Amino acid sequence: MWLELGPHDGPAPERGAHRPLDLGTRPLLDSHHGRRTGRRRGTGRHYRGSTFNPEVDMHTHIRWLWFMAFIVVSGALSACGTEGSPVLEEESALESSEAPLLGTVTCLLGTTTISFSPPITNEPRDTTVSGSGTLTNCVAVLADPVISGTTGFAPALRRNYTCDSLLGISGGSVTVTWNTGETSQLSLTQVVVQGGTTTRTTQQIGTVVSGKYAGATAVRTLVFVVADLENACASPEGLAQYTSTQTLVLTLIP
Repeated sequence: MWLELGPHDGPAPERGAHRPLDLGTRPLLDSHHGRRTGRRRGTGRHYRGSTFNPEVDMHTHIRWLWFMAFIVVSGALSACGTEGSPVLEEESALESSEAPLLGTVTCLLGTTTISFSPPITNEPRDTTVSGSGTLTNCVAVLADPVISGTTGFAPALRRNYTCDSLLGISGGSVTVTWNTGETSQLSLTQVVVQGGTTTRTTQQIGTVVSGKYAGATAVRTLVFVVADLENACASPEGLAQYTSTQTLVLTLIP
């Protein structure tokens, strides 16, 4: 007997003759598993009933690994999140602790004249003190703009006043009338005196108690000529008035 292995073109072989196997048309057996490999020899084609393809299985395995990696990374990011993050909370705390910007009003040019009635000498006497002056070239930064102003204070009675009293610690009020028509009421205390042979400097520090820029700190600086005071105070007539330069710096606290 002979076994019919498949279709064959041409006349049938004679009985008893050997017919060559057509290995190109038959599925091969997997030598390890004893099953069909699903690939025809000499071709890259598959046919129905294929159960194993190394190339396809490798690509499927790689895609599965990428998918699992994506799941793991997504879960880790979701667990971290941004809510309650210590780093973000620390940055927020730093931002909130930063000091706010301060506004300033600076007037670096000005003069003031202080008057005494009756004039003062080196001997104590009661006198009424008044003053008026000007401020120019004012610059406002982060504050309502002004460019100039006038200063003054109402006449006030000072008892047992001498020329030396001008350099002592004292307090008083000064009103600034700005070029806008608005006013600032300053409460100042003279705290710093810098002596010299030619000029002397006094510094008055306080706050704006009412009006424009209320709540701001204030520093008023006066510089006067020593000779003018000494000569007048030593004369019989005494010191009726003196003029000094003045500057004013206001610092607005939010």
